[in-house]
Amino acid sequence: MPTLEDVAKKAGVSTATVSKVLSNTPYFTEATRLKVLQAVKDVGYVPNLAARALSSGRTQIIAVVFPHVYDPIFSDPRVLVVLEGIDAECRQRGYNLLLSTPRVVEGELDENYLQLIQSGYMDGVIALDHVPFAAVLEPVVNKGIAAVSIGGMARYSVNSDHYSGGRLLAQHLLELGHRNIGLIAVPEHINVGTDELMRGIRAGLRAGGLELDCLPQAVGDYSIDSGAACAATLLEQHPELTALLCLNDRMAMGALQQAHRLGRRVPADLSITGYDDIPAAASTIPPLTTVNQQSLTAGHEAARMLFDILDGQTPESKVIPVELVVRGSSGPAGGQ
Repeated sequence: MPTLEDVAKKAGVSTATVSKVLSNTPYFTEATRLKVLQAVKDVGYVPNLAARALSSGRTQIIAVVFPHVYDPIFSDPRVLVVLEGIDAECRQRGYNLLLSTPRVVEGELDENYLQLIQSGYMDGVIALDHVPFAAVLEPVVNKGIAAVSIGGMARYSVNSDHYSGGRLLAQHLLELGHRNIGLIAVPEHINVGTDELMRGIRAGLRAGGLELDCLPQAVGDYSIDSGAACAATLLEQHPELTALLCLNDRMAMGALQQAHRLGRRVPADLSITGYDDIPAAASTIPPLTTVNQQSLTAGHEAARMLFDILDGQTPESKVIPVELVVRGSSGPAGGQ
């Protein structure tokens, strides 16, 4: 089996330099790094990760935590976009990802997850820590492991500007002349970001002379099926509605499906908006008006922030601007 010495001889450098390159230690040139990596490939050297961890104090593993609370986590396309951003940064640093999806029952984290954290098997943790009653990063911080939150309130966090996103959606519908707006929501206080989104919607509506609490509302669970069921209820009980404002894209997709079933033309009879801008939002019929919360950027920024912490820096938490994406599912009230 090829050794570190074989790589050093092939690259014409010391074994210490090879070790530093493989551990992503700074203070060597890009030319040296590329020469060492080529030598690794040429001789077929496979690093012993366990030995490297013992010598360097680093496992080269980052845990990514997506808690399973009210919705099967991989049914949410946004999760995969966030993961794509994290993975891109980790690959550049030579890190591997360890994915954990702890179940949360009545606010309690499952034992397998707690055992993983106590193992010290990872150098750092990035968590979708947006559930107020289940702080998945608390045991991580208590263990002294570097941690970054996406969507939460940890010391180091990356958040999309959901408040502005809510205002943008409300303003968009009001500018189109909609006054009879139905809201497809979720239960209160189950998601920090959604609470901020609701605050923004409330502020945007109030600026246009409407009160959120006066709007007809139905409560879903983020899924397509729940969006369809909520739309059916709202349109049956309030046939005068000209717009449905949905708190995520999947519920908006369900609302679109239900509108088609009921013969409501979108957007001529009914405008529908979502939130997230998941990949499928551009492919619905008609394409969905939504807010892009920059999930890919959030993944990149969270990983960069974690590596800054591991390098001994004290980064500032970040709020990422969002963007209103106007597509074919929204139009003037009354089809004007």
